[in-house]
Amino acid sequence: MKKATLLPALLLSLIAAGCGEKEDVAYPVELAMLAKEGKLPYDSSGDGHVHGGDAPAASGLSAAELERQKAMAQPYPNDFGPETVDVSSYPGDIQAGYKTFQAKCTVCHSAARPLNSEFIESQGDTDAQRAASLSALKSSHPDLFSNRLIWKPEANIWQRFVKRMRAKPGCDITKEEVRQIWKFMSYDSLVRKTGKNKASWMAHRKKLVAEFKAKHPQRYKTLFETD
Repeated sequence: MKKATLLPALLLSLIAAGCGEKEDVAYPVELAMLAKEGKLPYDSSGDGHVHGGDAPAASGLSAAELERQKAMAQPYPNDFGPETVDVSSYPGDIQAGYKTFQAKCTVCHSAARPLNSEFIESQGDTDAQRAASLSALKSSHPDLFSNRLIWKPEANIWQRFVKRMRAKPGCDITKEEVRQIWKFMSYDSLVRKTGKNKASWMAHRKKLVAEFKAKHPQRYKTLFETD
């Protein structure tokens, strides 16, 4: 087999290995490890599919497996960060939401992608409360709105993302699990990225962006340097 075809073949062999229930959670992490080493044939065409070599067509894969392919074919700086966070100091219901997140959200992508994102959701139980909180946050902490590569505060960002993920093919998440995951992501994004943790988050996120730019310059340009 030619060297150029080794990586696509390896990718598809990992996909085949991930078809069993036992491998579902581990599989995206394996791909993420290869991604961090720059060993995945990332797509630069923008169509969300992995290209390269003489890899066979992806027909016959489950909907969740196809979503995995698409996710890893379109990398983000987030993917270079850790797969877990320390939730031991979080409230009990938020810790439960984290467990649900790790069990459900790692089927179609690595946990690193949402955990290391720039998104912050403002506090509140209703749209109006979150909108008011966002406005107050903008007044009290304008620096959180100055660099959207580091922080991207919005009123309903995690609620919207979790609902969108649930609508993807192959996603098996109940309405209650959506609520649990959303509550965790909303709480966690504020705790780890603002307040006393703001400086450490900024340093962490800058490191991820720099590493991503170095390893995937074209993808970086597509995401962050185009109008």
